[in-house]
Amino acid sequence: MGCAQSKDDNSQNQQRIVSPTKPSNKNSQQVEILGIGRTERMIHREQNKGAARSRPSNHSGVSATSNESTSSSSKDSKSQLKNHLKMSIRERNNGSMKGPELDPITGNLVPSEVIRRRERSVKVNSTSIMLDGSVTIEYAYCTQRGYYPDDPHKPNQDAYSITHNFCSIAEDSFFAVYDGHGPVGEHFAQYAKANLPKLITKHFKQEQIQAHKEKNASLASNEKIPFNPKFFPKLDHKQYEEACKRAHVECNQNMIDTQPLVNLSGTTVIGAGFHNGHLIISNLGDSRAILGYRDEEVEGEEASSRHGKIVAVPLSQDQTPWRKDERQRIVKAGGRVMTIDQMDGKVPIDDTDNDQDRKLGEDEFIDEKGDPPRVWLADKNLPGTSFTRSLGDSTANQVGVFAEPEFFSKPITDQDEILVLASDGVFEFLQNQEIIDICTQHSDDPVTACEQVVDAAYKKWLDYENRTDDITVIILFFRRQNDKEEKDGQMDVSDTESTKELGSNQGWSLKNSLLGIVS
Repeated sequence: MGCAQSKDDNSQNQQRIVSPTKPSNKNSQQVEILGIGRTERMIHREQNKGAARSRPSNHSGVSATSNESTSSSSKDSKSQLKNHLKMSIRERNNGSMKGPELDPITGNLVPSEVIRRRERSVKVNSTSIMLDGSVTIEYAYCTQRGYYPDDPHKPNQDAYSITHNFCSIAEDSFFAVYDGHGPVGEHFAQYAKANLPKLITKHFKQEQIQAHKEKNASLASNEKIPFNPKFFPKLDHKQYEEACKRAHVECNQNMIDTQPLVNLSGTTVIGAGFHNGHLIISNLGDSRAILGYRDEEVEGEEASSRHGKIVAVPLSQDQTPWRKDERQRIVKAGGRVMTIDQMDGKVPIDDTDNDQDRKLGEDEFIDEKGDPPRVWLADKNLPGTSFTRSLGDSTANQVGVFAEPEFFSKPITDQDEILVLASDGVFEFLQNQEIIDICTQHSDDPVTACEQVVDAAYKKWLDYENRTDDITVIILFFRRQNDKEEKDGQMDVSDTESTKELGSNQGWSLKNSLLGIVS
């Protein structure tokens, strides 16, 4: 997913591209435009057999640890890392590495190769998300490296993070999926994984300190509360969101200041925080969060022993030029919004396009044509991003692609059954309700639910394309005290101090969520 401009600083001529809906010949040699994912199916068929590939990549040895160390490194070390990344790009593209095993008939990966590219939870994990222990979540994750015939050794540019005891609060947790893009997108996904949760914690504590000072300012001298984290006040969801926003902005600036190849590389982030009885979704880019919500007014075969059907409720909207408000913001910042075909003169520019407003994530639109509106500089045909918010991407930053996430917050209710966080490799061809239905069928086993969702997404990719994107999902099931009794002895549940219930289980409805996604 991501950028149409696909070359590093030493690249020569720009490739022309065409946009077939589905390649008819899987054996034809191809050069793929940088950044595959949602609305990123622009393929160039290479005319000259010996032409160089256009997508560079990172060396697999660049880890989260090295990302952290480069944050405070000198210009020399930054230059060394840049040279290292470029060297790994050349090594991967020179054809010396052995390719994956393919089925001689279909040209697809053999099953053993698919398994080798997959990383998943080995067991169901569980943690409490309420102070009194009344609600826990059981969860699992699964990620699968994509396959690109023109770049068979391209690393998985997705990442995920799971943090418990978040911000030093026993019942708080933070889950996130990162979808990197660009020449070294995997480097930026790993950088965000290593640094964003820490930055959220930093700004969260700053918010707590400020709230503590404000509280003390209103008290008499003999009533002052000691400066001790144990006595810091709980933050409401708005204060949490403010801390989270500042963390994203700082992470983005750190990337731009310290990381090589940031001009055309970056990552999107979808995060879910549990704090003070609330679920808080932070969204930057075009990965998604969806809720499996038990609507007691809807009956269906999927309804289990409890009344009602579990329906998919979107908790995020994709931030892309499909959205009218995002498109207008980019144009106001000096950018252009055009499709590839419009830039090539194959399709006339239609002024009525400015009135279109498609909110991907809310509706079930699938872009089978694969030529989305993109963001361009006013005077250059780059970067060509199909998203309007991200971390990194310093070139796109010049025309309004920035790092302020959108939020959706809600109290945790008895109707909440499933939460899914996933990269756009999952949502490219699967609809929200399809995913929730798969989860519902495997509600007793998050590990199996994750694998089934990844399997379904992978198969859909092969129905439409001769390649697959990176696919990553985290699935969480909400368990109440009554459910827990059936699971005793099967899971390790985090111990938490039981005092009083936090938050209200009332005041939020399915209808309200559909009327306004972003709080």
